[in-house]
Amino acid sequence: MRWDLLIRHGTVVDPSQDLHGIADVAISGDKIAAVGVGLNEANADKVIDATGKYVTAGFIDLHTHNFVSNPKLPSLDVDTTSLANGCTTVLDAGTATPSEFPHYWETDIAEAKTRIYALIRMPTPYGPDPATVEQAASVIKQYDDVLIGMKYHHSQHYVTLPLAREAADFAGGILMAEAYGAPIPQLLDYMNPGDIVTHTFHAPFRYPLWDHRGEVWPAVWDAVERGVYLDIGHGARGFAFRTMEHALEKGLKPTTISTDVHRMNVDGPTYDMPTTMSKMLALGLSLNEVIEMSTTVPAKALRQDGVIGTLKPGARADVTISELAEGQFEYLDVLHEKRVGTQRILPETTIYGGVIYDGPRYEPGEMTHATDAPPGFIEGT
Repeated sequence: MRWDLLIRHGTVVDPSQDLHGIADVAISGDKIAAVGVGLNEANADKVIDATGKYVTAGFIDLHTHNFVSNPKLPSLDVDTTSLANGCTTVLDAGTATPSEFPHYWETDIAEAKTRIYALIRMPTPYGPDPATVEQAASVIKQYDDVLIGMKYHHSQHYVTLPLAREAADFAGGILMAEAYGAPIPQLLDYMNPGDIVTHTFHAPFRYPLWDHRGEVWPAVWDAVERGVYLDIGHGARGFAFRTMEHALEKGLKPTTISTDVHRMNVDGPTYDMPTTMSKMLALGLSLNEVIEMSTTVPAKALRQDGVIGTLKPGARADVTISELAEGQFEYLDVLHEKRVGTQRILPETTIYGGVIYDGPRYEPGEMTHATDAPPGFIEGT
């Protein structure tokens, strides 16, 4: 059997197969054809030497905003900011409302090289663009190859949370909710297995993960037990080192890593997916954990387990080849607090559906983002 592409001698990290070691990856068409040691390069039309590099499934970012054709929104071009940085699949987290989504699909999603799944945002019933539960669910069903559920945004009226829950259930989809959108115990009452809480480790600007004693709310542990995903959702306000460090001390880890990257944080402190992943390494998570939280687990959250987020033969040929740089690397959170890590993930080659990405990458400019610590935000509170 001939292969279109063979990636040789890289360190393959694939938690879905418990792989972490030197191996080769063969690609035929848009599928992974084989993974093993000593695959014959004579059978390949093209060979990439990945010696000294790390080979993983393409990264999956569960929180982006890519509705560029709507100029009112701070969205980003998905190919230059995500695909160019190793992300072959993203989840647009409710940038469009039900009435806006058909335009978003036609002008942005259908034209992107990056695979975009999406949630639609439940608009407030008191706003200029209201939608009924039935209307929202109808749009999800109409675009069910792309739309997987609903998003509850913290800026919306609290009444939209039960409406978003109802619409997601009506369409058989999931719900993503922002952790500072309601008090955590009440918010989690609405979350079912497979749903996603994003901005989980925020500053906290409104509602912390723990009580006044610094103990994680029992509702959080209950949610983890029943299969609710705790997502990073870094963003402009959604991630603080101190919050994450306190959670880790209590034994609470994220289940997925995502960026919430948009125009207000792409120049810092969020930047991109590999930078966000590298921050997790700096906080003590292992490389295997970080890769799992960026490939295998988000694929399950998207209901694409075994299709993407894995290098198993027959899976989509989405592959990221990265350098794991060693040194002293300074990272910032949304409060501009610094942590120094000794490793940095630097994607060098992104392959999407068997095609090597050769387009441009967004180069960050001067950071303009600024966020102050909220009153009372001190260690352990």
